[in-house]
Amino acid sequence: LPISRSHFVKPKSFIETMDELLLSSSLRREHSLDGQVCEFIRKRTTSISGAPPFIVLPKEERFEILREKGRFAVDIGGTLIKVVYSSVSPPDDDGTTDLLLNFRKFQFIEDCIEFLKNEWHDRDSECHLNCTGGGSFKYAELLQKELAVKVKRTDEMVSLMIGCDFLLRNNEDESFTYHHEAEGLERYQYKPIEEKAIYPFLLVNIGTGISVLKVDSPTSFTRVGGSTVGGGAFIGLGNLLTSARSFDELLHLSEKGDHRQVDSLVSDIYGGDYNHLGLAAHVIAGSFGRCSSLNVRKEQGLAENAKEEDVAKSLLLMISNTIGQMAFLYSNRFEMERIYFGGFFIRKHPITMRTLSYAINYWSKGSCEGLFLKHEGYLGAVGSFLDMSE
Repeated sequence: LPISRSHFVKPKSFIETMDELLLSSSLRREHSLDGQVCEFIRKRTTSISGAPPFIVLPKEERFEILREKGRFAVDIGGTLIKVVYSSVSPPDDDGTTDLLLNFRKFQFIEDCIEFLKNEWHDRDSECHLNCTGGGSFKYAELLQKELAVKVKRTDEMVSLMIGCDFLLRNNEDESFTYHHEAEGLERYQYKPIEEKAIYPFLLVNIGTGISVLKVDSPTSFTRVGGSTVGGGAFIGLGNLLTSARSFDELLHLSEKGDHRQVDSLVSDIYGGDYNHLGLAAHVIAGSFGRCSSLNVRKEQGLAENAKEEDVAKSLLLMISNTIGQMAFLYSNRFEMERIYFGGFFIRKHPITMRTLSYAINYWSKGSCEGLFLKHEGYLGAVGSFLDMSE
């Protein structure tokens, strides 16, 4: 089935399966300080049939007002629109309820507005829609007009950091590592982080472009670099080179591709391993390198039939490898042992996670760790939601 324009409805894919796995309490959990593996029992599941993913908000006084009136926040990026909003859970057997923070995403602003109109039942002209991202400027007037509420902008980088800090502190299974060599669920290992061990870290936020943040505390962080080669380059080049018309379609294509049909490998140049530099035969020497003589080989009748799936796989590996090496270089420069990857580029996709994890482990010789975030694309939206000032 094609991907729905509004809600990405499609047959259950590996990415959706991963979402379910990451909500499971049976995954291996390794504590950050002592490495102890333990079981974790959750009071309330974070997945209800037919409902969006959510987390349970901590029992803090600042959130109690949300029992009477809901709060919504949006992070409008160049590629996707992320929405977080509060709701009250159905009562447990003993009659108690929890405050929930729900997560949704949209590709088009029109669909986001339609969702807000239908879901935000108790809004009035005095309500504020917290907004961050570039679209908080671009679409402010449209949001105010369509929803009849006030739009309150929150700083993008500040929101990103507040959201990241909140999730790491309050969602015990927020961060995890990916181990491709393991089997089944063992590939995904939660990494609960003790509060005293959270900082410092490097945050590589991969959206349309990339921002690299050196984070020393929730209020002390510096953007130390970035790149234009991020999710926007992936979907943009993917649109030019394949029939895919969305991020998820392009990722789906990559799952079925063989990058060796379009990439030049070490073996293509040296005939095998290049032992002097420690380069195995299967290592990519040049992304899309085999395409450099494609027309000549076609004229000679020697051209292989590279499929669009192969192109998508090569493109994903090229961008992921570049991001991974860049992240390591920044971590090495600032002596960081932990790198968190955020932003909707990753999508819990195994090829991407494997490539980023391998790059960090390879270049750091195991001294640095690449970690992924369960709510990777919602950090800014969560941070904006937490700004409760009027």
